[in-house]
Amino acid sequence: MCIRDSQSTDTPDAPPADTIVTDRPTDSASALVVPLGSFQLEAGYKFSRTEDDLGTTDVQVLPDLLARYGVASKVELRLVAAGWTIQSGDGGDASGGSDISLGAKIALVNGIGRRSHMGLLVDVSVPVGDDEFTSDYVVPKVLFLRSHSLSDRHGLTYNIGPSFVTEKSNGESDTHVDLNYAVALNGGFGPNFSLFGELYGAFATGSGRLDRHSFQAGTTILLSRLFQIDIRGGVGLVNNEPDWLVGAGFAFRVPR
Repeated sequence: MCIRDSQSTDTPDAPPADTIVTDRPTDSASALVVPLGSFQLEAGYKFSRTEDDLGTTDVQVLPDLLARYGVASKVELRLVAAGWTIQSGDGGDASGGSDISLGAKIALVNGIGRRSHMGLLVDVSVPVGDDEFTSDYVVPKVLFLRSHSLSDRHGLTYNIGPSFVTEKSNGESDTHVDLNYAVALNGGFGPNFSLFGELYGAFATGSGRLDRHSFQAGTTILLSRLFQIDIRGGVGLVNNEPDWLVGAGFAFRVPR
């Protein structure tokens, strides 16, 4: 995510107010929605590696898609589709389509305090992926979103909220509540270049289920007012997350 509105519009190098604001490449989502009637596409490629007692597993994901459309001044509809997953390693190879998520983001409060914004994101993961890459169940999720400026060039975004995960064990299905979180700090260097660092993951409930915690950092580069590219890298902070990941992508907006 790149929140370029964290820069004061009074500074000489601040971008125009209608400059693209993205949710990628971070796990956290900005509290801002795309403008009414605008379509925004965010996509990319991700590579991750996991090494454990069973060997090494590499996973590639593309196009890692997020499509957003503004249906009202404070509401956007969203489609999330990891797309095609390619897994290879000592345990064998597999490839196939992943689940998709459908949802909406709602802007609750804009511009209070030091340009602080609050929003709500609601989505549902639909189990349409291939057998190796599907959860098999519908997974609803709700996130509270907040983003605000710390200074003319630095912004903070954080998300928190539950997801309701259904899993099958011993022939029975149980639903657990995971508390998802993400905290991202970004800093702008001129109107076109931004760096970020982010801690993200989830606290899991239920016997035998593991928490997920990771860290990533990267950069976003604005090539034009409505087109952005990004590069990122990250590490897992617990054993059940990938040891490391890298990715790159782009985002563009088609205005109304």
